[in-house]
Amino acid sequence: MFSVLLPCLVLWNALLLGAFPLDRQSILMVGGKDYYISLDKSNWFEATNRCRQKGGFLLNLESQEELELLRPFLHPAYSYWLSINDLAVRGVYVSEATGLEAPFLNWSAGQPDNSDGDDRCVELWPSTSSQFRMNDLSCRRLVAFICQFN
Repeated sequence: MFSVLLPCLVLWNALLLGAFPLDRQSILMVGGKDYYISLDKSNWFEATNRCRQKGGFLLNLESQEELELLRPFLHPAYSYWLSINDLAVRGVYVSEATGLEAPFLNWSAGQPDNSDGDDRCVELWPSTSSQFRMNDLSCRRLVAFICQFN
């Protein structure tokens, strides 16, 4: 596992130190899964299509452990679209990747709150400097995204 994480940590440190532009995109191999983190902002539908075009789907977080494995690679100034939404039935959060109820929900305090009146999609946002949690948001908002491939 160390041999997989070391190159990823080197890339992340390079991003933080400015060796690459902040919108650099890369595929990460973490915990036996492949992820593509894009800092290009898209609405939820565009992000879904971009992941599909690459042969994947928006991130379908399955556990706190998976979130913790990804956290070192998430930029604290960005939010990221997840595959989760309640477009079919309000309040029933389903993964677009599987068509099933979301296996893991880790809401930020006070969420979901439908603050825009049409918050039907879910983002992973930096609720504190070191924690990423879930927030409901209008699917039309422009947010970075994470694709998952396996």
